[in-house]
Amino acid sequence: MEPVAVMRAAYTVRDELDQLLGGAAEELRERLDPLLAEEGRQAPEPLADAIVMLLAQYGPAWERFTQVRHLNGQATAGEQPDPAPPGLPGPDAPLPDSPWPNAAPPGSPGPDRGSSLLNRLTGAFRRKRREPAPGGPGWEAFPLIDVPGEVVAGWGTQVEVGLSPRPAPSPGTGAPSGSGEIPGDSRAPFPHEPSDLDIQLIAEGFEAPGGWRVRLRVDGASPYPKAAVHLVALPQDQPVIARQIQVVHAVRGQVTGFGVCALAVLDSPGLLGQENAAQPVAGTGVRMAPAGEPADVTVVIAHGDLPGRLWWTYQSPHFTTPDQAESCDLGMRTSAFGRHVAERAQSVEDMGRQIASKIPRGFWELLNAVAGRVAPRRPSVLILSQEPHIPWELAALEQPFDRTIPAFLNCQTVTGRWPLGGRRPELPPPARARGDSMAVVYGGAEVHPLVTAYGAAQVTPAFGDVLAMLGDPPDVIHFASGGSAFEALGRGMGDGSFVFLEEPGDCQAFLLAGASGVVAPLWPVGDGLAPEFHRRCLGGEPPAEVLRSLRCQAPATGVAYQFFGHPSLTLSRGHSAA
Repeated sequence: MEPVAVMRAAYTVRDELDQLLGGAAEELRERLDPLLAEEGRQAPEPLADAIVMLLAQYGPAWERFTQVRHLNGQATAGEQPDPAPPGLPGPDAPLPDSPWPNAAPPGSPGPDRGSSLLNRLTGAFRRKRREPAPGGPGWEAFPLIDVPGEVVAGWGTQVEVGLSPRPAPSPGTGAPSGSGEIPGDSRAPFPHEPSDLDIQLIAEGFEAPGGWRVRLRVDGASPYPKAAVHLVALPQDQPVIARQIQVVHAVRGQVTGFGVCALAVLDSPGLLGQENAAQPVAGTGVRMAPAGEPADVTVVIAHGDLPGRLWWTYQSPHFTTPDQAESCDLGMRTSAFGRHVAERAQSVEDMGRQIASKIPRGFWELLNAVAGRVAPRRPSVLILSQEPHIPWELAALEQPFDRTIPAFLNCQTVTGRWPLGGRRPELPPPARARGDSMAVVYGGAEVHPLVTAYGAAQVTPAFGDVLAMLGDPPDVIHFASGGSAFEALGRGMGDGSFVFLEEPGDCQAFLLAGASGVVAPLWPVGDGLAPEFHRRCLGGEPPAEVLRSLRCQAPATGVAYQFFGHPSLTLSRGHSAA
C-alpha cells in the first residue's frame, strides 16, 4: 500500500471524524494524532501499516479511508477500495493500542510487500463478491436516518427512520446525503414474506416524548417504509456539541441492521446555518429474512458521545425489551479500560468481577428472566459491539445459574460476539458454514495432526503459500503458526471460511474480510483445546457450545478463548451451507 496515499487519506479521515464516528471520534483522534505526527520520523511503510491497522478497528472510518484513497486517484492502476483491513504493522512502527499483553501476533513481512500483493490476495474475493445474482440485482435495504445537520437545544426535531434502497454516500462524493435516496433508482421487488421491522433509536442528549421505538410493516406494497420520530435536544453548556443518532433494526428478536448519523446540537438559534448540511448514514445493510434462530439475548453495545461511555440495548424473542437504551461509563476510553483490566487484575476471576461491574443492571435482569424461560437448556447470548477492546464474555455472574462450573458469562451461557458499525461484517452473523475442506497453516517439519485426522492441507506460513491457498479458500483454516500468514489471512477471506487461531490475533480483521466465525485466545495458551474442538465441531456441535464446555473442563486455559460468530453457528459437512 502506497504510504503517501495512506497519509493523505488518513488526514482527510481525521478531519471528518466527528461526522463519521460521533462520540467515538475523540478516542480515535487521540490514537491517530500521534501516528500522524510521526510522519518524516518513522519509516513510511511500517508507519502507514500502523495507521491502516488502527483505522480498521472503526468501521465508518475504515470505509471512508478506502474511499478517499480511491477518489484521490492514488491507488495503483486497477486497484479498488480494499474490501478488508490489511494485517498488522511492521516491527518498527508505533503499534496501535492493544488491551491485552502479548496479544499482537509476531512478525510481519518485510517492506517488499505492497499493493500488488494485496491485489493478488483479494482479487479473487472481489470477483466473487461482485458477481451479479441470477436474474439481476435483488432487493436490498439500508438504514434510513433523515435528520437535519443541526438542531437547537430545547427545540424539537423530526427524525425519519426506516429503510432506504441504497446506502447513503460518504462526505465529499458530491452525491446526496442523509437518507441515501438516489433519483431514478431502480428497485427490485420485495422477495420475502411480509415482516414487522422493529427500529430502536439511541440518541444521547435527546428526549423522545413518543418513545424510542417504532415498528414498520415491510411487504411488497411498501418495501422501503419509514416513520417519523419526535426528538427534543436537551439543554447544554457548550455552544456546539457533536451528537449522533443510532438505530438498531431487528426482526423477531434478531438484530438485522444498524445505522448511525452525526449532527450538531446548538445552544442558540443564532448559530443556525453553520452546520446545516445533512450528514451521511454509516452502518450495516438490513436483512428481512435472516437465516437461523435468534439468540435468546442479543446485546447491542454502541459508543456514546463521550469517550468511555457506552449504550446498551437488548433484543430477545422471549420478552419485550426496554424501550430506552442503558448507559455505562467506564471512566476512561474503552481501549484504556481493557488494558487497565488486563494489567491490574490479580486473577481471571478478579478480571471477571471488574468487567461485570460495568454492565448495566438491565442486562442481568433480562438474562435471568430468559434463563428461567428456557431452562433446563442454557441461554444463548450474542454480543454485538462497536468497541473491540473489552471481553464482556468474561464477566462473572454474581448468582451463577450452574454453581458447578465457572461463573463467567461464556461458561454459564452459550456466547458469541460480532463487530458492529460498518457495512461489513453483515448482520446477523451466519448460522451455517461449510466444514468439508480444511487447511492448517503450520511451519513445523513434521506432519500436523490435522492432516492425518481430517485430511487437512498443510500450508507453510510463507506469505506466498498462504496467498496461493486463499485463491481457493478452504472451509476451515487452522492457524498454527505466526509470521507473515497472520497478515495474509487478515487481508482477505471473502468466502465464509471458519478460522481457528492458536495464537492471539486480530479477530475483527478476519470477520471484516468475510470469515463466518473466528476462535482465538486473548493471551498465549498453546493449542491444548484445538484437537477436541475440531473433533466435536466437525461432528455437528456448535463451536460456541463446544468452547463453553471446554472452558469448564479446562478453566486455567479455556477461558482465554474468544468466539466471534453466532451462538448457533454449525459447520455443515457433506452438503452446502444454508
